[in-house]
Amino acid sequence: MDTLMTIWVFFIGSIIGVIIGVILSFRTAVTPMHQRIDKLTFQMEQSQEIMKYYPYNPDNFRFLGGPVNGIQFEEDSILFVRFKEGNNPLTKEQDRIKTLLENGKVRWYEFMTK
Repeated sequence: MDTLMTIWVFFIGSIIGVIIGVILSFRTAVTPMHQRIDKLTFQMEQSQEIMKYYPYNPDNFRFLGGPVNGIQFEEDSILFVRFKEGNNPLTKEQDRIKTLLENGKVRWYEFMTK
């Protein structure tokens, strides 16, 4: 094979390799990221819809995610909040946390760092 043919084969192979690399990168990184963004966008839209009817100032709410959805900080109280849809009962852990709160088993803890 002459030198010019070798260069052309190398050049065309490189282009095909780059195209395959871009396609594989897109499938393994970009597509799942888009799906995650879509899911988070949907959850955010749902949260905004819920917060329209939320009786407290949403600026004072801090999201935890689970087993309690969040904490609401008011001037005279702190509320542990669970957003409930339908007839979903409390999980065992949520029920345990609720019982601890109702029995006053809540403490302040400071962890000192260097």
